[in-house]
Amino acid sequence: MRTAKLAAMPGDVEKLHSKIERAVADRQLMESAATNIRNLLAGAPSDFYSQVVNELVAADAWPELNDRFYLTLSFGTGGLRGRTIGRIVTKAERGDTAQSAVATGRPQFPCVGTNAMNFFNISRATQGLVAYLHDWNKHKKISAKPKIVIAHDPRFFSDEFSELAAKVASENGCDAFVFDGPRSVPELSFAVRHLKANAGVVITASHNPPHDNGYKVYFGDGAQVIEPHASGIIAKVNAIMSETFTPLPKDRQGKITTLGKEIDEAYMQRLETLILDPQIIREAKSLRIVYSPLHGTGRVIVEPMLKRLGFNFEVVPEQDHFDGRFPTVKSPNPENAEALTGCACDRRHYTNEVADR
Repeated sequence: MRTAKLAAMPGDVEKLHSKIERAVADRQLMESAATNIRNLLAGAPSDFYSQVVNELVAADAWPELNDRFYLTLSFGTGGLRGRTIGRIVTKAERGDTAQSAVATGRPQFPCVGTNAMNFFNISRATQGLVAYLHDWNKHKKISAKPKIVIAHDPRFFSDEFSELAAKVASENGCDAFVFDGPRSVPELSFAVRHLKANAGVVITASHNPPHDNGYKVYFGDGAQVIEPHASGIIAKVNAIMSETFTPLPKDRQGKITTLGKEIDEAYMQRLETLILDPQIIREAKSLRIVYSPLHGTGRVIVEPMLKRLGFNFEVVPEQDHFDGRFPTVKSPNPENAEALTGCACDRRHYTNEVADR
């Protein structure tokens, strides 16, 4: 559910701005944060943002407001990354999940702020990426619409961010191919090349804590963007300061296509061709593998591939389901010993939540 669908609530805008000005004068709120708050509220698609800011102002939560607004999240070579759940979660952000959020850690809405991973910054990033792809196609004299593939991990709000990215891309004249559930970075890379797309996006924060999320961009070769594309995309995204835009006329918009098992199968068939010595695998019946996806996307491909290749393996059942909390590990990074704490076996094979290692 997007924030724009919330029913508008009355708010005393003048009173709010007066409190913000007083906080700046008292050096409780940074001037840059105050400016970003004003700009965000001025272009807000609903009164939801003002509800959140009002709550934080009423609670004198100036450190939280400074953290959320002191800058606008910048797009870099690694894309975007930041908190999607605030240190303080307001009543408006908890929304209808006020009770369940205590158990799951997931409020109904991502945290409001220009320095956060939320609908505001997902829209900005996608608008900028698509604008660059249009320019690139024009430069290369390609008349077809740009195409992007979008994948996401099981983190909080990843599916909503993925849907929004597809919507923004299509309304700006780009065809979008979106996976029907969590998928790994390597599969996204394969899909970009398999579908001959111009770029790919993965909504993920890799090894970061559960309260974070991110937006990674890959170009037509399936790799993360490098020059000259990196600088071009960064400039386009960072020049956009609003989540709102005027959609193109329907006949100029792109299509949204859902991807599923057909891409999984094509990817696994391609993986089978990479085996250097199939005979060794056929003879490795005594090899015992204990696998864990650490609640992440690796399970989608790794488990059926191990079975297809005939390996003798078992899966850690407590970690064989998607969960953005990563509740059974201290860290979702298999490169850290903390991720392996509590393991019953001496030898296990792990992948992280986006299977990007």
